[in-house]
Amino acid sequence: MRFDVDFIEDLKNEWNNKVKKVRVGCLILSIVMIAAGVLCVLYPMQSFNVMKIIAALVFIGLGVYAIITYWMTPVYFKDPIAVMSGLTRILFGALLLNMPAEMTAMSLTFMLAVLLLFGGAEKISFSRKLSFFGLLDTRMYTYSGILNMLLGVIFIILPMTSALVINYIIAAYLIIDGISLFIEAIAMRKLKD
Repeated sequence: MRFDVDFIEDLKNEWNNKVKKVRVGCLILSIVMIAAGVLCVLYPMQSFNVMKIIAALVFIGLGVYAIITYWMTPVYFKDPIAVMSGLTRILFGALLLNMPAEMTAMSLTFMLAVLLLFGGAEKISFSRKLSFFGLLDTRMYTYSGILNMLLGVIFIILPMTSALVINYIIAAYLIIDGISLFIEAIAMRKLKD
C-alpha cells in the first residue's frame, strides 16, 4: 500500500488557510467565557439564572466549535473524542436550558465533570498528535488538558461540595477554560515549511 499524500504538508496547508479565522473566533469565545465567569463571581446570587443560560450557551457554542473543528481537521489528525465531546457539550447545554433550578446545581456539577474529562482527553490526544509530527510546541495544550481532567475528577469526588458552590465552580470553569482557549488562540501561528 502506497500513500501519495504528504500528510504533514496537507495539515500545514489546511491550517495556514484558516488559522486567522480560528484565532479570531477563539479569542472572541475566550473573552466571552472569561467575562461570564467574572460576572458569576461578582454576582453569585443574582446571576444564577442568567449564569445558567450563559453557561448553557457556552456549552452549546463549544460543542458546535468542537464538531466544526473535527470536520475541518485532515483525516489522519481527526479524533473521535472531539465529536463525542462536542455532542456531549451540546446535549448538556440543551439540558441545562430546560432544567429546573432545584436540580441544576447537582446535575451541573456532574455535567461539568464529564465535560472537563472529555475536553482534557481531547486536548491531550491532539497535543500528542501535533507533537509526534513536530509541528508545534504543545506543552500548553497538554497542561490545559491535564488541568481540565484534574478538575473533572475533583468534581466527581466532591459532588456535594461542588454543588454548594456551583456559581463559583461554573465561574472557575468558564475562566479557566476561557484563559486556556485565549492562550491557545494567542499561540496559534501559521505552520512553517
